[in-house]
Amino acid sequence: MHSAFISSLSLNNSPRAALPRLQTELAKASKELTTGQRADAGLDLGVGIGESVTLRAEQASLQSLIDGNASTAATLDRTQAALDDIRSQADGLQQAMLGLSQSGGAATTLVQKSRDALDALTSTLNLSDGRRYLFGGVNSGAKPMTALADGPGAAIASAFAARFGLDPANPQADPKVADIGAADMADFIDTSFAGFFDETGWGATWSDASSQNRSAAISSNERIETGANANAPAMRKLAMAYAMVATLGTAGLTGDAQDTVLSKARALIGAGVGGVTDMATRIGTAQNRIEAADTLMRAALDGGSRRLNALEAVDPAEAKTRLDMLTTQIEMSYSLTTRILKLSIMDYV
Repeated sequence: MHSAFISSLSLNNSPRAALPRLQTELAKASKELTTGQRADAGLDLGVGIGESVTLRAEQASLQSLIDGNASTAATLDRTQAALDDIRSQADGLQQAMLGLSQSGGAATTLVQKSRDALDALTSTLNLSDGRRYLFGGVNSGAKPMTALADGPGAAIASAFAARFGLDPANPQADPKVADIGAADMADFIDTSFAGFFDETGWGATWSDASSQNRSAAISSNERIETGANANAPAMRKLAMAYAMVATLGTAGLTGDAQDTVLSKARALIGAGVGGVTDMATRIGTAQNRIEAADTLMRAALDGGSRRLNALEAVDPAEAKTRLDMLTTQIEMSYSLTTRILKLSIMDYV
């Protein structure tokens, strides 16, 4: 029979050596209980972490698209409201023109209404959301429309005066406007005046917008046009109708010449309103496609979240039990260390 000796130093260090591991596991268990997720998914899932990483990347991509769609939808809403205003303004002027042609009076008032309608159209086409112009097309950083008073009006007045030998300073007020015949007025409108509103003249005189509409990805495999532009034929027709009545001496014209201007203006407004309606329909289709895409992507987000939860979630009851057990072990370790430190050989002498 022989005796074995264990030093008090060894007994003292043994429980303390386990403390770092226990404290690390306690922190992990505490985090899992708080978040409901694995504290170290990579360690726990092993090779399965690849699926988790892929799912999280897909979730981030889908959420980014949904957030982008919210901004796009807001832009489309503002564009739709602007198109409604444009149609309403056109309908109002159309009614005023019909009233004038039937009564034969109030031409001066109609001229002012047409000028106001052109200014309103210009203002609407220059709407901005603070970052870009709604009707600028892909050139959304540039103000789309030039106001009548800032250049186009002078160009039209010059052409009008030159064609009919009127006072260049104010051709509309020249008494000789009353001598213009219907055929001559129709020819001027269809040639020189129309040139200000074809694609070339419009770009040179009125617009800095792009004819290409902006587009945006609304899902991982779908991209749509997200706006309209000031160069659309409907906008040019409306501007031509308004400018025609406002700048071609309508108040001073007589008989068939005045009827010619009003008749052409009404026809242009009708065609313009039809074009604006088509644009509004296209915008509405885009809005519906965004809603449908968002519905599908939110369903995909929910499915991905459920799968991630299955991979990474922890059982709260199990995490609480483990936390309590680790806390008890640490307390026991501290208690044992304290008792060992109190041991003394003098107690056994």
